[in-house]
Amino acid sequence: MQNWVLPSFFIAIFVLSLQHAWGQDPQFSQYYAAPLHLNPSLTGGFDARYRVSSIYRDQWRGPLEEAINTFGASLDLRFDLQSRALAGDAFGVGIQFVTDQAGSLNLSTNSISLLGAFHKSLGQSNTNYLSAGIQFSTVQRNLLYKNLVFQDQFNGVDSYTGPTGEDLPANNYSFGDFAFGLNYFSAPSSSFSLFAGGVVHHILEPEVSFYRKDDDENQQQLSESSLFRKYSFHGGITTRLSENIDISPRTFVLKQRAHTAITVGNNFIIEPSTTDAFNFHLGAWVRTVQDLEAKFAPDMIGFLAGMGIGNLLIGLSYDVNIRDVVNYPTGQGAFEVSISYFGDYQDEGTICPTF
Repeated sequence: MQNWVLPSFFIAIFVLSLQHAWGQDPQFSQYYAAPLHLNPSLTGGFDARYRVSSIYRDQWRGPLEEAINTFGASLDLRFDLQSRALAGDAFGVGIQFVTDQAGSLNLSTNSISLLGAFHKSLGQSNTNYLSAGIQFSTVQRNLLYKNLVFQDQFNGVDSYTGPTGEDLPANNYSFGDFAFGLNYFSAPSSSFSLFAGGVVHHILEPEVSFYRKDDDENQQQLSESSLFRKYSFHGGITTRLSENIDISPRTFVLKQRAHTAITVGNNFIIEPSTTDAFNFHLGAWVRTVQDLEAKFAPDMIGFLAGMGIGNLLIGLSYDVNIRDVVNYPTGQGAFEVSISYFGDYQDEGTICPTF
């Protein structure tokens, strides 16, 4: 088979599949380090005036010519309500940007979101909160055709530099998206807290195809290729293990149409001195996914190392792929780094855990 045939075949299959491909969202292993991406009800869920968060994920750098890169950044503010009827309650507002790039065609998805949440105190002690949040997003998808090579571009001598007669769709479009989430937090004592939340993303299941309907004379309606509704649940506890060590087992369950993923893990929070605003975070988790035969199998094992220095949190993690997805010995993992800063920080252990 000539050199151009094999790569062009796979590229053509990839482009044609965009017409019917299921939408897939970028996901972070340090999901609590990207709280607004996880659940809009976590907006403003902290004991501070504001929070600035950023996270970067680099995945599959070995098998792919171009790694899958995802970056997210957010800013959210908390406003405590002062009226007697709403004493202890608060609301939060935030803005978030997420960009995801995949493959040699630079298939990219960029979103900007506005978020709002209300945190209702369920008692005079303000140790139990029920939060509800909503997210409005505008999303843009595009790809680069300049890396595509087709047979009819062969110049008859030694390269593929001619024009192509392939009928390719417009390589850029945008759409709106919505999400709604709930979160419950309880801290009955200074040494124990419980947190659990659920969220529905892509409530309206927007169309995400690059192609237009063939029977649309104005070519304005997208072909039917929905970004399916996604349901997520996250929860866990944090409890005192010893004088200087807290333990935080947690789980994250995601379901989007036929795809289901379950992540179970645990973090240790080590505070060398109670007088210093400094701590270590060590964690590990395992993710299982549902395969094409509806069976669950382990997919990856992840490890985390983080630290808190005053108002600043820094986390590093790496996911080790444990499935034989491709015949490539190394580079099938994913690396993440996260940084969060809390302005006018007051206390610890509220509504939204870390990492």
